[in-house]
Amino acid sequence: MKEINIRRKDFETVDGAVKEAVNLVKRGYQEKQVVARISRTLKNIKIPFSAKDVYTAAKLRIKAKEKFGNLSQKLFFDESGYRYSTPALVAEYRAKRLKNYSIADVSCGSGLQLAFFGFFTDATGVELNKKRAYIAKMNITALNSSAEVYFGDAFEYRANEEVIFSDPARPESEEIRTLRGLQPNPIKLAEKFSDKLLAFELPPQMPPERVDRSFSVLGGKIKGEKEYTSIRFRLNRLAFYSGELATCKVSALSLPSGERVTSDDSKAELKNGKIGEILAEVDRTVVHAGLLENLVGKLDIDACIAFRDLRRTVLSVSEVTNSAFLRHYEVVCKAKSLSECREKLEQIGARKVTLRFSIDPEKYWDIRKKLESGLKGDKHIYLFRFDKFIMCTSLTEREWETKNKSGLNNHHAQI
Repeated sequence: MKEINIRRKDFETVDGAVKEAVNLVKRGYQEKQVVARISRTLKNIKIPFSAKDVYTAAKLRIKAKEKFGNLSQKLFFDESGYRYSTPALVAEYRAKRLKNYSIADVSCGSGLQLAFFGFFTDATGVELNKKRAYIAKMNITALNSSAEVYFGDAFEYRANEEVIFSDPARPESEEIRTLRGLQPNPIKLAEKFSDKLLAFELPPQMPPERVDRSFSVLGGKIKGEKEYTSIRFRLNRLAFYSGELATCKVSALSLPSGERVTSDDSKAELKNGKIGEILAEVDRTVVHAGLLENLVGKLDIDACIAFRDLRRTVLSVSEVTNSAFLRHYEVVCKAKSLSECREKLEQIGARKVTLRFSIDPEKYWDIRKKLESGLKGDKHIYLFRFDKFIMCTSLTEREWETKNKSGLNNHHAQI
C-alpha cells in the first residue's frame, strides 16, 4: 500500500498544461497538435501523466462544466473516472451525512467524493489503478482537501476508520443490474470489513428488494437503508447505509432541494381516478423506491392515479403542492388523435410542444416538428397520452394562485 504524494512543482506543471490544452481545444486544435505542443512541458515531472493524458483531461474539463459547475476548471479526469465520478451536489450531501465518522473510501477513483469527505472529516482513499490514484491526489490538491490517497488493493487495506465507503466501477452494459459485476464487489467488501459501518454506492436501477436479496447471502448480517437520489427530477444515485448510518429501510432524496421521503412516512391509499384540472407528474425516483404512497401521505394531498406505466406516473390532484418530487400541469384541452391535437394547438395559441409519453426516440422529433409546424402562439404545451391526448401548460404554485383569483375554471367547461 503506497501513499501518493505529488510535488507542488509537478502539480502546477500538469495543471498549467491542462489549462493550455483547454485553450488549444477551444481554438480548434486537434489531438496530435495539442499533444505535440504539450509534451515538451512534461519532460521532468515525476508523476505518470502523459501529454495524451493532458489532452483527455482538457476535453473532460470542458465537458465537466454541467456536472461540476465552476469546480470543473480545477479538476482532472480520465475517461472512466469522469464517467463514474460523483456529481458535486451528491458528493457534498454524502460528505455532510457522514461527517461525524472517519471514512476510508476504498475505491476512490478520481477522488471527487473523497475530496468532499476530506472537507468535513478524516478521510483516506484507496485506488487500485495507479494513474487514477495520482489523478485522485491531484484533485485532492486542486480542491485543498485534507484527504490522503493510497495506491493499492482495497482488500489489503487495514482500516482504522469507522466507515468503509465504496463507489465501485460498473459494467458499461448489463441487462439486469446486480452486485456481481461491481468492482470491488460490495459483498466481498462487507465480508472483509464486517466490523465496520458500510456506505456503498450501488446501481440506481436496482429496486430495494433486489438490494436486500443481494446482501442476503451474508445470512442477514448486513441490513440497512437504501437511499435513492434524484438530481433535478432524474434518478441519479442509490446509496446503501448499514448499522447506525441507516435512518429507515428506504428513502428518496431530491437535490438540490434536499427534500426527503422515507418508508417511515405514513402511507396514503391511492386509487385510479379521472383526469381533473391539475396533473402532477411524480419523480420516477420516488416510484422506483416504492415510496409513492408515502410521498402522498407525507404531503397530505388529495390525489388519485391518472396514469401509470413503466416510465411515468401522473397523479390527478386538487391543488398545487410545493414539492420537488412533483411537476404540476394545468389541463388545457384534450384530443382523440394527433391530427386533432394539431388543430387544438393552434386554437389555444401554442408555440412549442414537449411530448410527455413513451415514443420511439427515432420518431420523437418527426412528430414534434409536425405538431409545431406553423404554430404562431406563445404557449409551451406539454402533451400527455392516456386514453386520450391531454394538452397542458406547466403550472407553478404562484401561477395557480394567480389564476385562481382571476377565475381559472372558466375555460374548463369547453374541455
